[in-house]
Amino acid sequence: MRLHLPMMNYIFLAAVALVASVANASSEVKVVVYDGPKKCSNKEGDEKLMKVEADCTVGLHFTVTIDESSVGSRENIGRKIESSRDGMGVAPSFPVGQGRVIAGLDQGLIGLCRGASAYIIVPPHLAYGRYGKPEQGVGGDTTLRYDVEIADIQPPVPNDFIKIDSNKDWKISKKEAKSYFEGKGQAIDIKALWKAEDKDGDGYISWEEFSGPKGSEPPPKKQPPPRRQTQQQQKQAEQAEFGAMFKDVDVDGDGKISKDELANKFKAAGREMTEEFWAEADPDGDGFVSLEEFVGPSKPQAEQKSGEDIGTIFQQIDVDGDGK
Repeated sequence: MRLHLPMMNYIFLAAVALVASVANASSEVKVVVYDGPKKCSNKEGDEKLMKVEADCTVGLHFTVTIDESSVGSRENIGRKIESSRDGMGVAPSFPVGQGRVIAGLDQGLIGLCRGASAYIIVPPHLAYGRYGKPEQGVGGDTTLRYDVEIADIQPPVPNDFIKIDSNKDWKISKKEAKSYFEGKGQAIDIKALWKAEDKDGDGYISWEEFSGPKGSEPPPKKQPPPRRQTQQQQKQAEQAEFGAMFKDVDVDGDGKISKDELANKFKAAGREMTEEFWAEADPDGDGFVSLEEFVGPSKPQAEQKSGEDIGTIFQQIDVDGDGK
């Protein structure tokens, strides 16, 4: 069955987005030490630590930029997001592996040596997730590059709170406390503990209420939820995303996508472009996909989809057949 032209762009854009994300995205943090020591170790009894380990407090300079492997607009590649060297130029410090920073940076710092400089490449899902950080120009598909210099490493400050708080929500439940002490083989009177520690009576022990060892740093400040975009902002964001995708496929930059260019994108992701797909992508049959064909109609006619059309579109996009 040949799909209606107004709906062709949905299949085309979704498929290109899928191919681009498969070809370009990396699921792991990458660390490249480019200066200073690459091998080091901590010796028992030494006051001066040489290697970053979990729960150590690390002082570091950093500059974070948008990495070249990011999916989306190429115009933002290399753009600086923030740097500790701006302003006062003070190297911040924080305990590693306790959720004070994004997960990818926490992971990448482990094992680095005092005095080392390294690039830490953080994929989107270990950075700011699907919503990104719009106020800093970071989208949900943005890969970050941290250029870090390890200035100082201090021994871990005892922190029983972080050990008991297994789900890392910065409050201890009775279930978490019971599980922790049972794991250590220690008997605990939960009722008495809560009476002493749960000052506000909400059923949880917060970091502020906890009287045991809890490190040197309070919980990170809660980030406000992302602001909802207006329809115009959403449309502008979509247009920018479509334009970036078009440029990514249009390798020779001639303003149109050839059959070979699109086929090569599929090959890069280990897939094969079918003739049927190309026929839908190039409705006028001139051998190229223009930007207008790529984006499709701007009017709401694309919203007139029957249940059968939607099912067909979903099946073509869901290439692995897992139903999502």
